[in-house]
Amino acid sequence: MSANEINILETPILTVSDSITLRPSELDDAEIYLQMVADNHDRLSEWLSAPMPPTTVEERRKAQAADLARGKDGKGHWWLIEEDGDLAGTIAFHNIEATNRLAMVGYWLADGFTGKGIMTDSLHAIIDWAFSELNLIRIEIQCSITNRASCAIPERLGIQREAIRRQSEIKKGVVLDMASYAALADNWPPKPPARQYPHFEIRVDDEILLRQGIETDRDDMWKALDAGRDYIRKYLPWMSAYKTEADHTAGLNTRRNEADNFDGSRGYIIEYNGELAGAVGFGTPKRDNDIEIGYWLRLDLQGRGIVTRSVGKIIDMLIHEMGLHRITIRADTSNLPSRGIPERLGFKHEGTMHDGGYVNNEYMDLEIYSMLDHEWLKRSKNS
Repeated sequence: MSANEINILETPILTVSDSITLRPSELDDAEIYLQMVADNHDRLSEWLSAPMPPTTVEERRKAQAADLARGKDGKGHWWLIEEDGDLAGTIAFHNIEATNRLAMVGYWLADGFTGKGIMTDSLHAIIDWAFSELNLIRIEIQCSITNRASCAIPERLGIQREAIRRQSEIKKGVVLDMASYAALADNWPPKPPARQYPHFEIRVDDEILLRQGIETDRDDMWKALDAGRDYIRKYLPWMSAYKTEADHTAGLNTRRNEADNFDGSRGYIIEYNGELAGAVGFGTPKRDNDIEIGYWLRLDLQGRGIVTRSVGKIIDMLIHEMGLHRITIRADTSNLPSRGIPERLGFKHEGTMHDGGYVNNEYMDLEIYSMLDHEWLKRSKNS
């Protein structure tokens, strides 16, 4: 076999752990498998194209045979997931492309088996097998961005989210944006990113310390966000997703994983006189050496220059130590306190992006500000 060809193999039994086994689906599984589909249909149909299975044994065997036929000739591999002998769900490679040596992954778990790490371990096992035995070089996974449980599975394995495919699928009449993830053979298991924070802590002045977030910040962060909910949700789209503390915890964990493994963004907690006051961060540097800064602050601490001083220190680091050329800040037109930050720091107002933001089901105009490296260096020299 050429190094550039895939292997055509029978679907093997894979032992994931002492309690989890992946076994090839067979025709005789029709009754038990399709009953599991029927039992979970209402939940699954929100995310998957899963028609209600037929009710008779004969029709279920026909449906099972049709599904198995789609995996013949090396075009797919389909496993049933068993936990301690109980049928827990399914995972499969489909749309295998021999020419490009890639495949798509699909998976789901039955009610009662989620939250145990079963699917994360199962996905890890089949990717190991695909790279080592099938000679694939790329595995793709697509999940609705609102299906947090499904997205968390590749994210926990460090698999990179490459894009969001907007309005690319319709389920039950709802148009979905799909997150697209990819695991690559030459980076498996995924290695941590080469670029780390320039500093763990940045001392702004006697009152303000910027530092990386730690696990114990979670409670203070939630209290600050929840107390300022009415104000924050007016301008920041992610706040509406944090209806409960559990929502915030899940979102924070996802965001940390994205920043650490995928998108290169970075953030700092703002401490003001030893208390958590807010946060300031920056996105992924773009190809043209451009980066965007964002921030938020507790409502009760506004008007003290905390964010202005913090952002100024972040800009110093980005330009002096990281070599960025252009810094961008966007602010809602009506958010005068937020707009005041770049204006006080001498940013150039480039214009208005009409309907450039979408928060609380409404479009908003955004004011665009920019600062170039030579402008900041000149300003610093003259100040």
